[in-house]
Amino acid sequence: MAIDNVLKLYSETIRSEFLHYGYWNNPELIDYNKVTLNEIKTAQNKYIENLSSYIPNNVKTILDVGCGIGGNTKFLINKGYNVEALSPDDYQKSILNKKFNGKIIFHHTKFEDYISQNKYDLILESESACYIKIEKGFKKAKEILNHGGYLLVSDYFVYFRDETKNPHLKSSHDLNKYLSSAKEYGFKLIKEYDQTENTMPTLDYAKYFFERFINPSLEYGIYSLNKNFPKISMIFKKLASSKFNKKKEQLKLINSNEFRKYRKYMIFLFQKENI
Repeated sequence: MAIDNVLKLYSETIRSEFLHYGYWNNPELIDYNKVTLNEIKTAQNKYIENLSSYIPNNVKTILDVGCGIGGNTKFLINKGYNVEALSPDDYQKSILNKKFNGKIIFHHTKFEDYISQNKYDLILESESACYIKIEKGFKKAKEILNHGGYLLVSDYFVYFRDETKNPHLKSSHDLNKYLSSAKEYGFKLIKEYDQTENTMPTLDYAKYFFERFINPSLEYGIYSLNKNFPKISMIFKKLASSKFNKKKEQLKLINSNEFRKYRKYMIFLFQKENI
């Protein structure tokens, strides 16, 4: 199956066990000039620590849907849960095989296509709900959860739309539609938390890093190309200008103010109603 190369890049550069945004306790106190890679990794660990606090006491079996490179799975196993992992991504499959050496059950499939004789106490969707079609996702969750089982979702949702083509309006579910579909498929919302502010420092640091290091390097590279190889530079501009402009538009994705305008990063704990 396909490889998500953006997540692969994130994994290989940060070199953390996690692929998610991270969780920062006091975002207003952060000095981005002093942020270290270890602090980013610490924030990622705090993310699953906070998220796991929403798991009800009676949960024993968990399906980690969209398990990434296994950080959440490993954390939950160490907490004593019986965890199975699921992902359609080939790269993530190879990482999990190395990490767990076949000691966990891994399902190499899309969640909507997953066929199981097992049922679970809780399904975890950590930054994977946005990849799952809403109706099919709730239908599948209802099918494989035990009576009174739980769906724990941590992801970003669109709560505001306008006429622009802002990239924050893509690759996210509509918040109201998601919640209404949950109710329609028999899932009661029992806990929710808006963790937008706790996750935004990761975007702010990415923006800071780009503006301080990457953008000046790109500008110098373009200057050097123009000066030393003007003909090649002209050809490059003609061939790559449209793609370059599209990539520049994507920089809005690391602008936390743009994120706040359109999205909320939410934690939802749903319980399957026995109907």
